[in-house]
Amino acid sequence: MPYKAKSDLTKAAIKKSFLALLNEKPINQISVRDIAEGCGFNRNTIYYHYDDIPCLVEEIVIETAEKIISDYSDYHSLEACIDKMAEFALEHKRTVLNIYNSSNRSVYELYLMKVCGSVVENYLHTMFGDIKADPESREILVWFYKCECFGQIIDWLNCAMNYNISEQFSKLCRLREGFVDILVERCRIE
Repeated sequence: MPYKAKSDLTKAAIKKSFLALLNEKPINQISVRDIAEGCGFNRNTIYYHYDDIPCLVEEIVIETAEKIISDYSDYHSLEACIDKMAEFALEHKRTVLNIYNSSNRSVYELYLMKVCGSVVENYLHTMFGDIKADPESREILVWFYKCECFGQIIDWLNCAMNYNISEQFSKLCRLREGFVDILVERCRIE
């Protein structure tokens, strides 16, 4: 087996072990020894691939963010995107909350903002279609909706995901129906 493939399999086993532990307890209660026991490697193998647990968390968050961006890039409404992101988060609730409530929160927030930005960018690209728009106005809209999505998700996480964010966002979308069309039209360059 080529070295790269073996290395990828080793890293996958380390991540799987860590995520299983993270589903049971907070990050600050997980040691490298626990991860090693879970995947059957010694501690040196883990340290060969990751400097420390925060590096492991960062890689997992980055990979997950990239997967979400890839999987949900073709939705034509923010509501559908938020629904899918909420569904993913609820499927991994303990893991998400354990990372969010850890000292690694800033890494999580950074990539959450990246995911929100990508989702909004794709959505607004669809909304603008062939309309020639003022680039600065378009960027302001992306920034506004990215921050709105991010803020809604952070509030939901701060409430331990204890309310139905999809339902709330759906109501907000109904209240603002047609608003994005108006904003897009205002960005039009004649």
